[in-house]
Amino acid sequence: MPIYDYIYGTVDKNSNTLYENSVKRKEESPNVVHLTHLTTPESIYHLRLGFAYLASKPYSSVWYLWLLWPVTLWFMVLTKIYRRTFVVERNRFDQIRLQTWAIPTYRVQYCLKRQKESINNMIEEAVLEAEEKGASAIW
Repeated sequence: MPIYDYIYGTVDKNSNTLYENSVKRKEESPNVVHLTHLTTPESIYHLRLGFAYLASKPYSSVWYLWLLWPVTLWFMVLTKIYRRTFVVERNRFDQIRLQTWAIPTYRVQYCLKRQKESINNMIEEAVLEAEEKGASAIW
């Protein structure tokens, strides 16, 4: 729910019950899973869970991203500890259910020899999990 609805008092009364009902609903298994990864530390802001404005311009860098470095460092530490793929977005096109999963590694980490095997294991686990959930196509 957007924070501005809370700030300006425009929250719909039914939103909380709608949210509770959607949480109780059984998770749908995807037909297609797209695996992606982060390239640079700032690339987290280019995913749809970051800022929509930056997600619409994925290869551009703006000066105020430097102001977000504390958040970026926190996210890098969090991904280093968590080390699991996470769902970035879910889309449904008629009967096709598509999910985009992000592997929390950066290009710099893949260049290190000792982490290549760990990253390959994460990719393998993500593929096996997607197949287990019933995905017929994995990119």
